[in-house]
Amino acid sequence: MKKVLFICALLLSLLTSCEKEFNPRDKYKDITVVYGVVNPVDEVHYIRVHKAFLGPDDIIVMAKNPDSSIYPVEDIEVRVYEVAANGNSTLIQIAKDTIIKNKEQGNDYFSYPEQLVYKFERKFEKSQQYGNDYYLLDDILKIKIEVENKKSGKIVYAETPLVNSFYVTSPMTGTPLTLDPSKTASKFIWNNAKNGRIYDVYYTMRYREGRHVDPSTQYERKSLEWHVGSHSAQQTGNGTQTENFQFNPGAFYAQIQRDIKKDESLWRTPYDSVKVAIWCGSEDLYYYHNINDPSQGVAQERPEYTNMKAKIYSEELGAYQELADEAFGIFASRIVQYRWIHLSAEMIQIYLPATDRQFKGVAYED
Repeated sequence: MKKVLFICALLLSLLTSCEKEFNPRDKYKDITVVYGVVNPVDEVHYIRVHKAFLGPDDIIVMAKNPDSSIYPVEDIEVRVYEVAANGNSTLIQIAKDTIIKNKEQGNDYFSYPEQLVYKFERKFEKSQQYGNDYYLLDDILKIKIEVENKKSGKIVYAETPLVNSFYVTSPMTGTPLTLDPSKTASKFIWNNAKNGRIYDVYYTMRYREGRHVDPSTQYERKSLEWHVGSHSAQQTGNGTQTENFQFNPGAFYAQIQRDIKKDESLWRTPYDSVKVAIWCGSEDLYYYHNINDPSQGVAQERPEYTNMKAKIYSEELGAYQELADEAFGIFASRIVQYRWIHLSAEMIQIYLPATDRQFKGVAYED
């Protein structure tokens, strides 16, 4: 679940925000936190369902106990719908509860490495394919989820448009990559993603590392990931506009010097290509990212962004009644486009060796 925004920070903020005062003697309120990000070209998707909690013990200690924040599986049903252009919803699956066993600790305090999630299987694409990674999606405008607490009758729900694949025009596969540290600006260009709003760009440089005293066949495979930067579009994409993203190529070499240890007993040889990954998130991820960025000022009061809603059927009204402040979280969509770009001769022979991290002036071909 790398590079996915974790909602656990939202859980903690519910308990520590300056905006909210919690009284242990208040009437109990069931607060549900739901998180899910759908990648249309994935075959399996996961939904996390939690509950906010209070108790007499240290909040971090309680968070490590799954029972503090997890509903019993027999109480929860997670339903997934397709939403057509006319607004009609069609149930496609009831998500199955499953335990993931490889959750990393990350920056949150919640239980790991095992965690309960709900999964559903569906690849939202047509069979038509362009190149290696460009898909046309089915004529589905949105995906909706409903999380029903069968014991209380409360339903938490949200919907998201699917972010379509997009075409990267620069850098092009097959074009030599030159990141000149003396330049202050380079750029990416791509056709924006339909339903996309926020982008993250990453380079992954792979290299071999070995010791001079060992035979040349003895080495380790290593990699360095560089977050080139984030870019927000002026408006949600329609698939036809062009996005230009400028970045500082010198930051790449600064990260090499920061993250790769100088050791003259080692030799390093880069592979001849780097992987470029451009992630694109929907408008809800754009708002979530902006609102949940660290505050730059003294005032800490900030709204909690959520697109989750809650409702319950009222026998008295004979209809569903909306519930305030009983659902938090985000249900959104994202997609990633990859490019494999060959390193230029300048990078291999001049710029990488000049970092003083024992890079040879040659590259290893895959």
